[in-house]
Amino acid sequence: MAAPKNNRNAIGNKGGRPTKYQGKETLEKAEEYIKSCVDEFQQILESENSETGRVRYVQRLKVKLPKQEGLALHLNVSLNTLKEWGEKHIEFLAILDKVNKLQAERVIDEALAGNYNSTIAKLLLGKHGYHEKSEQDITSDNKPIAGVVIMPQKRTPEEDGVVE
Repeated sequence: MAAPKNNRNAIGNKGGRPTKYQGKETLEKAEEYIKSCVDEFQQILESENSETGRVRYVQRLKVKLPKQEGLALHLNVSLNTLKEWGEKHIEFLAILDKVNKLQAERVIDEALAGNYNSTIAKLLLGKHGYHEKSEQDITSDNKPIAGVVIMPQKRTPEEDGVVE
């Protein structure tokens, strides 16, 4: 419920409680999150033959990329709060930058190795400024370039050195 009109206590109050940024403690928790972001192979039961008793397992890669969303969950704050902290605290901005760089590096390396789905990797890398470009723009300042076509001059067989 909004504060009543003419309430002097509400002057300059944006509302809501202050954020929980606690300096060194918050930075340590953020680094803890980054260190926990490690991909792991897991053995998953694929099939079991009841007649022979044979069991077949498959190894799958459980991906745990560092993400700002994951950091927000780990710190129990919203994404907007992370962005505000990054604007107010240069050391926290460095953490956000580290999360983004680690994510891009891992996606590139693992996608090239064939460990990550290429479609998902392409989508993730789009957030980091990487884009597939398939069109070719042959212009100068978005204006067509004037071309000159050079046609060979008609020559006689004698001029070309052809003897019959």
